[in-house]
This record gives sequence, C-alpha cells and structure tokens, in this order.
Amino acid sequence: MMRASNRAGKARRARTPATLPAGFAALSELLACPVCANEEIFVDVAARSLQCDSCDARFPWFRCGQTSIPWMFPDPELTRLEWKARYNGFLQANSAEQARLKKGLGESRNSIAGRRRINRVLKGRKKHREQVTQLIAPLELRDLDWPADSADLLHRKLPRNQGLSSYTSNIFRDWAWDNGESEALLIAMDRVLKADSRKELGKVLTLGAGACRLPYDVHRKYQPELSVVADINPLLLQVGSAVISGETITLHEFPIAPLNEASFAIEQKCRAPAGDGTINNENFHFVLADATSPPIAKQAFNTVITPWLIDILPQDLREFVPRVNQLMPEGGVWLNTGTLAFFHKEVSWCYSEEEVLGMVEENGFELLSVERQPVPYLQSPHSAHGRMENVLSFCARKYDEATIPQSYHYLPDWIVDTAQPVPNSADIVVSSSSHLLSAQVLATIDGKRSINQISRAVASQYGLGTPETIQAVKRVLVDAWEENCFEEPDPDI
Repeated sequence: MMRASNRAGKARRARTPATLPAGFAALSELLACPVCANEEIFVDVAARSLQCDSCDARFPWFRCGQTSIPWMFPDPELTRLEWKARYNGFLQANSAEQARLKKGLGESRNSIAGRRRINRVLKGRKKHREQVTQLIAPLELRDLDWPADSADLLHRKLPRNQGLSSYTSNIFRDWAWDNGESEALLIAMDRVLKADSRKELGKVLTLGAGACRLPYDVHRKYQPELSVVADINPLLLQVGSAVISGETITLHEFPIAPLNEASFAIEQKCRAPAGDGTINNENFHFVLADATSPPIAKQAFNTVITPWLIDILPQDLREFVPRVNQLMPEGGVWLNTGTLAFFHKEVSWCYSEEEVLGMVEENGFELLSVERQPVPYLQSPHSAHGRMENVLSFCARKYDEATIPQSYHYLPDWIVDTAQPVPNSADIVVSSSSHLLSAQVLATIDGKRSINQISRAVASQYGLGTPETIQAVKRVLVDAWEENCFEEPDPDI
C-alpha cells in the first residue's frame, strides 16, 4: 500500500481538486504502475491522467457520462490503437453484413415475410453500428495514428481473444433480459460466501468484470467500503459504467436462434433494475486493465472476485493464481464463480476441478467453501438457444504469501526477440503447410478455372495425385465459402 508520507505530495500535485473525478484520490492509492510496478500513482488533473511517480508513465482517463475510466495498460496509446483496429474490424464486418443483407433483399425468390425479416435485420445492423459508435466516441479513437517507432510494441500486445463486440450478449444478460440469470449467479456466490467469517468485505476488486452486473449486485447487497471493477474490453465497461450511473443504453440484440420474425433484431433498453437507484461514484470505480497483469498495489484489496474468468485467460492458470494472492493481505478472501471450460491448445493448461482447487491451496489459500451450482446461462427471451451451466464457486482465504512469477507477456520470446530461433514445432509446420496451400489455391481463382483445373495446377508442388489434391482444394474452397456465408457465433455462446 502507499506510504502515508506520499499522500500529501499527491494531493499537492493534483492542483485543481475541484475538477478531480469523484473518488480518484482514493482509487489512485490502490493502483500500481503497469510499467515498473511502482505504487506511487498521483493524479494530474491538468493532463487528465494518472502518473507514475517513478517512471513518469501516464495513464489517461476518458469520460463516460458521469464516470471517468483510466486506461491502466503499460502503453495506453498502443492499447487504444489496438482497440481502434478492433473497432475498425467491427465497422468492416458490419458493412459486409449490410452488403449481404442488401443483396438478399434483391433475391426474387424471397417471400414478403422473408423480405420483411431481412429488412428488419438490415435496419437493426445500421442502428447497432450507430449505437456502438456513439458509445465508443468518448475514447477519441478516430484521430489516433500508429507511432513511427514501433520496435517495442509486441512486448505490450493485447491477446486477440476479444473483439470490440465480443460478449455483447453479456450486456443484455446483465441489464436487459431480466430473466433471473444475474440473481442465480449472485445466489451461487452467496452460498460459498457464507463460509467467510468476516463482518465486512472491505475493499472489493472484480477482475474480468465485463458489463459489471455481478459487482453491482455485490456492492448493493454487501455495501463494501469500496468497489473497483476491471476489464480489458472498453465497450463492456462503457456500457456498465453508464448503466450503473443511472443512464439507459440502447443496443440491438441479434439472437443466435430467433424465436420468430420479430426476434431477429431486438432494440434492447439496458438499465439498472427498477427501484435500485444509482451507486455513489465516490466508492465504485472502473479501470481498463488486463487481468493477467493487474495494475494493483500489493495487498490493496480485502476481497477479490473472478467471475467467468479463470478458464478464458490466455495464460497458464499457474501464473495467475499467485497474482491473485498478492492483491490481498493475509485474511483476505478470493471469491470465484464460473465454469472450467479451458480451450488452450497446450493440454497441460486445461485443468480439472481437482487441479484448480489444488493450485489454489498450493499458493497460500485455505479453501473455506466449494460448491457446484446449476445456473442459467445466456438464455435470451428472444432465442431458442440457451443452456444451464454447473458453475464452480469457491471461497478461499489467504493465509500466506505466494511466489510471484515474472511479468506476463502474451507473445513468446522467439517472436518478440527477432534474433531467437523459431521453434520447429509440429503445429507451426502444419499451419504453414495449410496457409501455403490455401494461398496457392486462392491465387489461382480467376472466375474461369474449375476445381479440376486448379487441382492439376497445384498437385505437382505437393507430390500428390489428382484425387488427393482435389479433396484438399475442395477443403480450402469450402472453408472460404463458409467464412463468407456464415457468421461465426459470439465467443460466449
């Protein structure tokens, strides 16, 4: 935690307290620099940023209605550029979808109901584009440019496992559907929390907060001293912060399995539950940050919550568990809830329940309570798709320090350091061959050649017979056709 002798200095350097975002002085004392890990962070109101007192790194904040959200990444401008690229990807995908829908409208075989359905989705896609653009506007992404010197950028690259509109279904689950999912998850959390003998949760940190409904519910029910929510996705936090501040956010939902014509595109009103009121901005804060390397001062929080997080992190869970340990003092509590659906290609990272719980106990935690509880998951009222999840919830109390691993980097050293040899792994060889074949096949397409002619053109390069090559070429073309014809489901489905 921050030394008391520095707090007065921090106050002096925030020269115009009248314009200081609500509660930022208290928030800054809980943060650590993601560049050098220094815990002396002060508020520079004039520059609209938080600043490290050691390495002078600056972390800007951006307004979202009544809320200000700091970007606590090692290189905030690079991170904003990456999200600009993902925003541009969203715009391009939206444009391509609109083009397909417009083409579909012109099909002569469409019935009146079919044209009405397609037109409804087209209007929804147009409106959704406007809605997302309006939500993202305060981040000032449009005028950003890539820096001239980009030699060190790979060290700070974000994982690619989230696009801008990833997990938008979670927004509707949290703030629009009102179907009992949020309440069921809070009950699952309550059940294990009963084993915690503390009278108060103290300062609460939620990593991977998403659109923030669970930390909102926890804050209202348990009234902790302070809550901080962190997530890597700016759209989710923009929506969460606006709704929690009392705003109503309008977004279009496109269910994966619409129940009827009206369900293909639904304009949803996202708002806090009726009668709940708003939360005091003085003790509920939002931070854009990467949970794999949380920019949090050591032992700053009494309670850490990880909802639906530990199985989707793009790192070995063995590196994450000790990082959770260092965020709280002895006696602090870690609350986890969610599935264990690990999808890493590295099979040693795809842990069982027994391995996960053993890992928790090996890193200075005592398990107080562990439960499996069925909860509904993404059951949109407008979709035939939805499922039940048997979530694993546990309450673990810290009794000892853990050995903290080195700073986490998403990319391997042999990519970042261009002098290191590239490993000749089987996966890379297979991927290389697959990409080379795809490139060669797609390069021969001229609108005149048939599959047989394309196959003969590439067969000799692989030493294959014509029948084998025809099958390989068909596979490449099927993949290309599916990519253009079928939209991938949301990653959270």
